Amino acid sequence: MGNRIDFEGIVVAICVAAYVAIMLVHVARDDLGFSGAQIRHLSMVGAVVLAIPLAMDLLRTGPDKTG
Repeated sequence: MGNRIDFEGIVVAICVAAYVAIMLVHVARDDLGFSGAQIRHLSMVGAVVLAIPLAMDLLRTGPDKTG
């Protein structure tokens, strides 16, 4: 078994992420009382916090380097 990522795995990951995002918006809006603008702002901050370490790792190692 290698580290091969297949198409079905990517589709399942995207669907699960979309479902989690829908549930988080529902909780934030209906239970916590956040407005749409507050939810958008917090989601953008969260996306940046997650993307910066990924980009730094990619830039540090470079693409297609093995070993």
